[in-house]
Order: sequence, then structure tokens, then C-alpha cells
Amino acid sequence: MVNEPVLHSSHSVTYKNERLTIPPIVLNAGERASRRFIEFFLVSIRNENTRAAYAQAIRQFLEWCEGRGMGLTDISSLAIAAYIERHPGSPPTVNQHLSAIRSLFAWLVEGQVLSRSPGAEVRGIKHRVKCGKTPVLSDEEMVELLGSIDTSSIIGLRDRALIGVMFYSFARISAVLGMNVKDYFPKGKRYWFRLHEKGGRYHELPVHHKAEEYLDLYLDKTGLREQKDAPLFQTSPGKNRKLTGDRLQRQEAWAMIKRRAEIAGVSTDACNHSFRASGITNFLRNGGSRDLAQRIAAHEDIRTTALYDRRGDAVSLDEIERIRIS
Repeated sequence: MVNEPVLHSSHSVTYKNERLTIPPIVLNAGERASRRFIEFFLVSIRNENTRAAYAQAIRQFLEWCEGRGMGLTDISSLAIAAYIERHPGSPPTVNQHLSAIRSLFAWLVEGQVLSRSPGAEVRGIKHRVKCGKTPVLSDEEMVELLGSIDTSSIIGLRDRALIGVMFYSFARISAVLGMNVKDYFPKGKRYWFRLHEKGGRYHELPVHHKAEEYLDLYLDKTGLREQKDAPLFQTSPGKNRKLTGDRLQRQEAWAMIKRRAEIAGVSTDACNHSFRASGITNFLRNGGSRDLAQRIAAHEDIRTTALYDRRGDAVSLDEIERIRIS
């Protein structure tokens, strides 16, 4: 079934279970502006995560403009600069919001809703990161976490397989949760993953034998192996311990990881991205090259891979004690 946008009388549209409301400042600019606003999200943005992030950023900005009595055509580069200047977010968040604002106004200009884009001249915040902040689990913590999961239930098998896939493939949580059963497939003597990465790209890589072990046990126990078009990782609400057929979402995976980390007694700061960083760090520590880590992780820029390299985080007490003044 093709997902068609559903228009509502409340000046909003629903598409793929996402509801997008047209702000009053856009409605007041006329039907063409309203239609172009909806098209910006549904036509120009294909990635659902980007769509959600941009929708939140633009909603906050337009509400700020409305609160100052501006109409759509009143928004100037000075207004955008003032908004960015007082934005409370971190530099990456501020720059993402500015990117969303610029993209919207460029789209409105292209659709002849506006004559020029007020966002084109506004510059973002210079921001350079040399060390990643994603919490990383040590090898010992990974062993503790995986070993603490009760695999006598379908949910335990699912959770161990999900964590194992992320750790052994360096894959993004969205790519892993986006997999269907058919994206775990045999090629030659080994199984492979087909991951759906950013920009609609496919990324295929061989499966580590431990991830293969975890997945095979999970698929055999659940009977999912022959359901090729079913989501690989599915929800299981309540205490019935059965899979629903619905795809597990990032927030649900995050809650599961927090719960599993607490039970295992490992870093409770662990999150969806921790296993990507932990896997890359482990790979590099065991002699893997950064170039190969970049290819496995499907990073566009090796500097991104470097942010996940946390080998230099640990500083021993012996090294600290080298500091002497007497």
C-alpha cells in the first residue's frame, strides 16, 4: 500500500504516522505558502529522522517569530541571526536548526513564495570536535552486559541479537532497526547484512560469527526466518513476551539498553550509539586500521570515525603519578 498524505481540517497533514501542523504564520501567508510548506517536508526530505528534526527546529523558530508579531515576509536575516544568537542549544544543535531554516526559505524562494531567502546570509557557529562524547563500554562491560541477558525468552534473544549486531557491525541504530529479515542473508559460506544508510544508500558487510550466532538463535526461536519482509527487530509490549510484527523504534531500543545496563551493573550512560563507538574502539585496539573502520561504519569522512576512536580516553594512575613537585 502506498502511503498517501492525509489532510485534516485542523490545518495539518499526516504522512507515515507523522502529523505535521501548518503554523499560523505560514497559513496567513496564503494557500501557496501553506502547500509549499507541506511539500518541503514530504517532497524534499526523504529521511524520516531528518524530517522530524527539521520539523521541530522550524516550528520553534516560527513560533519565536510569531511571538514578535512577524509575518512570513517580515522575517529578515537580522531576525534569523538574532534567533540563532540567543538559541540555548549546543553548537551542533544550533547549526542544525540554522540548516533547517535556510533549507525551508530556499525551498520557498524556489517555489516563488518569497523573492529572496533571508537565511542565506546568516552564518552558523564555528564548531570543531576532536573527541567524541558518546559513552563507550569497555570490553569487560560488553562481556558483562551480553552475559547478563536472560536468553530463555524471545525478548532476551532479541535484545542480545540487537546489541550484538550494533557492536559487531558498527551500524547506526536507525540502520539496524530498519532491517527486515531478508536483510540478513547468505552469500557464499557466510551471512551478510544489508544496511539502509543515510541518503538511501545500501551498505553490505559480512556478519561476525558471534552476531550470526545471536541472530540464528533469535530467528529460530521466533520463527521469523521465513518471514522475509517482516521487521527483523520487533516490539513486544507488556508481559506477553511475544513479538507484535511492529518495528522496534529508537526510543524503545534506548529504554531497553538503559534497563539492560542497569541490570548488568555497567555504565548506565550507555545509549543506542554506545555500541557503534565500543565496536570501533575494540576493532582499533585489536589492530584494525582506521581506514577499514571507516568502511565498515560507512562513514563519509574519516574524521567522523576518529570521533569513535576512544583508545586514548583511559589514563592510568601510574601516568598521573608522574606529575611531581617535590
